[in-house]
Parts: sequence; C-alpha cells; structure tokens
Amino acid sequence: MADSGKPLLIVESPTKAQTIRRLLGKQYEVAASYGHVRDLPEKGLGVQILEEGGQYRFVPVYEVQPGKKAHLQILHKQVAEASQVWLATDEDREGEAIAWHLCALLGISPHEPVRIAFHEITRRALEQALKSPRPISMSLVEAQQARRLLDRLVGYEISPLLWRIFPKAGKKSALSAGRVQSVALRLIVERERAIAGHQPEVSYSAEAHLVAEPPFKATLVEPDLPDLETAQEYLRQLVGQALQVTKVEKKTRRRSPPPPFTTSTLQQEAQRRLGFSLQRTMRTAQSLYEKGLITYMRTDSVHLAPEALQAIHAAIAARYGPEAVSPRTYETRSAHAQEAHEAIRPTNPSLDEAGDTADEQKLYALIWRRTLASQMPEALYEETVAQLLPEKPTEPLLRFEAKGAVLVRPGFLQLYSQADDEEEKEKAPPLPLLEPGQKWSWNLLRVVERFSAPPARYTEGTLVRELESRGIGRPSTYAPTVETLFKRGYIRRENLRVNRPPYTELLLHPDGQSERRRQTPAPELQKNKLLPTELGIQVLDFLVARFPDILDYEFTARVEAELDQIAAQKLDWQAMLNAFYQRFVAELETARTTRNEYRHRLLGYDPVTQQPIFLHVGRNGPYVALGEKGDPHYRTASVPSRFKLDQLSLENALELLSFPRPVGSYEGEPIWVHRGPYGYYLRHKGANYPLLPGMSPFSLTEEEAIEAIEARRHQQANRVLREFPEAGIRILRGRYGPYIQYGGRNYTLPRGVDPTHLTVEACQQLMAEKASKPTKAPRKASSRKE
Repeated sequence: MADSGKPLLIVESPTKAQTIRRLLGKQYEVAASYGHVRDLPEKGLGVQILEEGGQYRFVPVYEVQPGKKAHLQILHKQVAEASQVWLATDEDREGEAIAWHLCALLGISPHEPVRIAFHEITRRALEQALKSPRPISMSLVEAQQARRLLDRLVGYEISPLLWRIFPKAGKKSALSAGRVQSVALRLIVERERAIAGHQPEVSYSAEAHLVAEPPFKATLVEPDLPDLETAQEYLRQLVGQALQVTKVEKKTRRRSPPPPFTTSTLQQEAQRRLGFSLQRTMRTAQSLYEKGLITYMRTDSVHLAPEALQAIHAAIAARYGPEAVSPRTYETRSAHAQEAHEAIRPTNPSLDEAGDTADEQKLYALIWRRTLASQMPEALYEETVAQLLPEKPTEPLLRFEAKGAVLVRPGFLQLYSQADDEEEKEKAPPLPLLEPGQKWSWNLLRVVERFSAPPARYTEGTLVRELESRGIGRPSTYAPTVETLFKRGYIRRENLRVNRPPYTELLLHPDGQSERRRQTPAPELQKNKLLPTELGIQVLDFLVARFPDILDYEFTARVEAELDQIAAQKLDWQAMLNAFYQRFVAELETARTTRNEYRHRLLGYDPVTQQPIFLHVGRNGPYVALGEKGDPHYRTASVPSRFKLDQLSLENALELLSFPRPVGSYEGEPIWVHRGPYGYYLRHKGANYPLLPGMSPFSLTEEEAIEAIEARRHQQANRVLREFPEAGIRILRGRYGPYIQYGGRNYTLPRGVDPTHLTVEACQQLMAEKASKPTKAPRKASSRKE
C-alpha cells in the first residue's frame, strides 16, 4: 500500500460500488470483486479427506473463479496504490468468506482491522462503518466453509448414483442431490401424496335466512347434524315459528399490524400480492439495496434501529398526522436468527416511490407500506354475536348464532390493506340492529353437505414459510434451493383447475315444502402451485430409501443449528463435518452396493399364473411386470407417484396389473376403470370421465362410477348456453366468457351481447364479421441484440 494514495473500498458488485462512490465522493476509491473470486473447482470433489484413527479431517482445495484472474491483477494494482484498504462485502457468512478470500489473494492480513460492514448504503451508515473496522471473523468464514464442504460432499457423492439409476433423465437435467434441496423436494412430494390419499370427511351445516333490512343469516351451532334426514327432522320443527334473539354480545376486536419484512416474509408477500417468484423478488431487492434504497435484503430479523424508527415516525406523522403514530418494537421469533441485521426497510421512509424499473417500484412500494404500517395503530372492529332460539321449544334445542363485524378504526389498514387475506375474506357482514326479545321470521332454511378439503399444495411462498418454521435453510438459501428444483426438473409450477366433489343441499321453505338439490361446484382455480414431476418423485424415493439421515427434517434443521454454533464460536467446524461424514460414508456404501436391487426387485408371484412379478425402474419411470418379455402372460403397469418404491408390495403390484377393470354397467353398457399417463379415469360408451375427488380406483363401486359420469355430464351440460343442431352451432360458456362453436372453430362474442338471446342468423352474422377481420400480422423479429 502507498502512503500517498486514496483509501480503497472493495465491495461485491459494480452497482454497489457506484452507489458508494457517489455517496463518499472523490476522496475514496471504490472497486468491485464481481462476487466470489475463489471457490471449490467446478469439476472434481475439491476436498482432501484425511483419515486418521477413524476420524476425518477436511481440507478444501480452492481455485480462482474462471475469468477472474485478469480482474484480480487490476485489484492487486489498486491495493498497491491505496493508502488504506477496507473490505466492505455483505455482512453475512458469504460476504465474510468473500472478504477472507480477497485477503488471501491480494496479500491483505485478515487479522488486521480491514473489514467494515453496514446494513444500508447511505452516507451516514458508511461513515459510521469506516469508524469501526475490525478483523475478518474467522468463525463466520468457518461456518460458510463448513456449509460449502458439506453441500459439496453430499452432491458430489450422491449425484453419480442418480445418473446411473436414472440414466435417461440424468442426461437431460443433470440430476443432483442436495442437503436442503432434497428435503424441500420431500415436502412437496409428501404434500402431493397426502392430497392423493385424502379421504374427505362429510359434515353438514345449516343456516336460516332471516327477513330483515339488511337480510342476514344465522348459523346452527347446536346440535351437530349427522345426516340430511336428521337435519330435515330437526329443522321441520321451525315451520310456523320465528327465531327469537335471546342474547347479544358486542366486543372490540383488535388487529395488530404485521412486523416489517424479513427475507422469507418479503418473498411470501411479493409472490402473493405481486406474483413474483423467489428469484425475481431477490433479484429486485438486491438491486434496490445496491442503489441505496432499502436495507440489506438477506435477514431473519424484524428489529428496527432507533434512528430508523425516528425517521419512520416522522414520515407517518407528516402524511397521516401525529395520532397515526403508534411506536412498537418487534421480537424476532426465529430461534435461528443470525447476525445483527435489521429488518428490510426503506433507507429514507419519507420517500414513498423509488426504483428505476416497474419491478423495483412495485417491490419498493410494498416494503415502504409494510414498514410504515408496522408503526401505526391497530385496526379496530366492533363484532356482534347474537344468539337466536326458536319461539317454541324444540327437541333437541336448536341454537343459532348470527355474527357481524364493522371496521370502526382502520389504523394501519389505511396504508397496508389486507383485504385480500383469507381472514378478511371471511369477515362477517354487518347485521341489522339486534336486541334481546326481537323475533325474526325466516324465508329459507338451508342444509349443505360439506367435505373436508385436502391439504393445500405449496406455492413458493408457503414452501419458504414451511422451511423456515422447521429451521431448514437460511435467508440466503431459500431462493436458490427452489430454483435448483426447477432446473433439475424435479418440480413444476402450475395454475390448476381442481374439481370439487358434488354435494347435496336441503332447502326447507316456510310452507313446509322441502327439496333436495345435487350441486356440482365450479372447479377451484389454484394459482402458482408447486407439483412434483415423476422424475422428482422417483429421485426422492431413492434418496429416502438409501439416505434417510440426509432426508430427515430434524437432521437437516440440526445441521443448520450446528452451522449457527460454528458462527458463534461454540462448535469446531472440523468436528461437525467429521460427525456428519461418519454416518454419511456408511449410507453411501450401502447405496452403492444395493443400487441394482433398487432398479430390479422381485416382489412375488402371481397367484393365478404363478409367474414372477418384478418392480423395475426403467428409462421412463418405475413399473411392475408380470413375467418376462416373450411370455404369453407378460404384462406391465406403471407405478403411480403415490407409491413409495421401497414399500411397494406384491398386493400393490397385483392391483396395478388389474387395470383396466370393470366396475359395473350403466345405460346397458359396461363401465371400465383405466389407468392413463395422468391418473385413473372411467370409460363408458366410448367417452372418458374423471373420477371425483375422494374416489379410489381400487375400491370404486358401480354407484360411485355412475355418480362420476353424471357429474361430468351435468358439468358439460351447464357449459351449453344455446344449441342449434340443424345449423351445427353451439353457444358455450368458456373460461374467458361465452363463445360460438361451429365447424371445429370458436368465435368469441363481443362484450354486451347476451348469448341466450342469439338466433341462428345472429350467430352466422357474428361469425362472418369475425372471419372478415384481417388476422394480425406476426411481429417482426427485433434486430436489437440481447
């Protein structure tokens, strides 16, 4: 270093360097390392494993990152010319490791006070950091090093096994296993299996529609209704009498604002509100941070610094008045929170709009609103709960409740509305003024058959929430973990239309007349759901069978906790790796020696033909086979994803080989259950029909099959709004509105046209107008280079 030169700050990214250069002025030089400068080699293990007396030691073999040698020469020159060098990489384990590698490559002593850290890129934060440099924290470096070596050992040793067992898939997607990614995959697969195995539980609810202004409903809370017949018997006692209000309770419900964002809660909200993927959220947040607009975006803390709170309170008071300020502090709930970061917040709370791109502006606005809302008053609701009983005694006593709520003080909701939350969707509507002694007549009693819903599929956001709640992964790992699952072809993201089971409702009218209706609800639209692919399921089953420790949720969380202990200087990193490797080596050896057993296994013998039944893992997935190729009885059946391969039994195989099988007849024709590439379905009179939710193809009865056929027909019939058979024209209800279907083509209807009033002539005119319009010319390819 030169006495006459300028001080030099080295950061990771050029954008961050540019922002710091602008804030500190020309008296400082600022350079970027462009991320990691040294790492384990891309090919090979990159770790020397030394064994002595049954104990293992691990020595990483680092290499300069490809393409970084020329840039390191430039940094060498800048360091030589600088009067002082400060390493200002991010204050987390990765940032500390980058700083340590820079020391090793640039001839800087890590024991000298060369490290500075800040959580926001502002002039005040930078000046404060420059006043308190410190040596490199070797405990943070060792924690990062332990994680890196652990993940390399797992990936390098297991991945080749996957390539051999799934050779065709391995060539396409470069199969890999990972300590955190495989556990995340297990969550998704197990959730899908729980959904497939869900057996809906039936319950019944009843409500009275009461005549008032505004009309309101009262729900039967006692007694429970075991079936529709009992419900009808109970409720028929109410014919000719009113319901009387016997008790009214009013109370104030308070709803507190949510805490400011952590990494995981930002990822969850950005997906739910903005539709951002995890990667998109983190990429945008990184850009906002490097431009000095928000604090550091990888954090599991909800803490806000005192000076930040002052600025937030001032911004709220200036916009909404002093009464809108409600100072509060939040405690970080995560027992695994690491490093003394703040929550994610704007660096200037008075700035309500910021960012250069649309994504940056949207994400900044979300962070700004959440931060200010966290320091605003609670929202207050006035809730009313009224009890209503029949005028005359019934057996058993029928007790109804009516609930209503009114927002009396919006508080933080005026800035951070949560009207799209499930809790708000289910908020009770206002009630008329209710007082004890009032009698209300009813115009309808309604009983509805309800089915318990299966567990919800994960979205990226809810998967992160689940990982965090289990102590698996850390803020810096969530997005890359999920992204790796996509790249490997283990999961996919889909918008689903999920069929819901038909239900029966019982309607009882004041004149004593009753009717039953069979209703087929519209399919439920589920957005951005994560589903495992067949490949993902097969890979997971192999890993669970052969590496139970690595795929164990508690083990993975314990490893994360041990990495935290290393960072806190409470555990030696070599001892931690040794303990892991002792168990891993044993599982690895077993997996290698039993590889062929996993791909080809004799399950037993067919009791009819006495032929052997095998389980094979082939190029296109697992399947069971009766006999050998060339045998007269030879038959195969693919294994559905709900089966775990290591637990597949002879009975399971016999069931799979029994398809297609007859389940009865209807309208003089047989009904068959078939197994297709997308699951089981019914075939009847040349048409295919899906099974209803909760129906098992293995125990399906004739009655259930007929119900599934009729439900599908009813659903299809509801799509037909009008039909002109003589002209071959049908008007159908579609996903995006009504349309005309004719001659294999579809013609959308203009807005405002009532499809139920259209004639043949009107349809023909609309189709002619559509056909006469010129089709849009395809866009010319852009000459701009990407």
